[in-house]
Amino acid sequence: MDQLQSGIRITVRAVIIQEGKILLIKKNSPADGIRYTLPGGALNAGETLHQAVIRECIEEINTPVVAHDVLHIADLFIPKLEPQPYIRHQLEILIDCQVPDSYTPNTGPEPDKHQVGVEWLALQELSDYSISPDFFAALLINLHSGEHDVYVGSVA
Repeated sequence: MDQLQSGIRITVRAVIIQEGKILLIKKNSPADGIRYTLPGGALNAGETLHQAVIRECIEEINTPVVAHDVLHIADLFIPKLEPQPYIRHQLEILIDCQVPDSYTPNTGPEPDKHQVGVEWLALQELSDYSISPDFFAALLINLHSGEHDVYVGSVA
């Protein structure tokens, strides 16, 4: 069995919904192909959740956001292969955010690994795309409908 890495990685993700569409980062890699995910990443030491999500949005989608409430929290246990097989415990925190009215999707100065763009996708069509992690598509549709639990426990 793989070893559980010590420490917990805390990540924040921006949930930006306007007019039935959600803003997502588009990624392309040889291993996974085209997939979409929420903008965001790990907290730096001393950052609040809101400070981290604002910084990550500037880096990845080229705009500061207004950060509102926490929408969702989940524990993920992610298998990693290098330097040797291990499991990383990650706490995912999704935060309701808003971009300026004048925002046009644009990759920021420090894009995420394999990031190739930023796009608005219709919430009703998310099942037509590869969303990473896998549980995000259904979750994001439920977040928009208001039918969700804030803490969902461990998701595989």
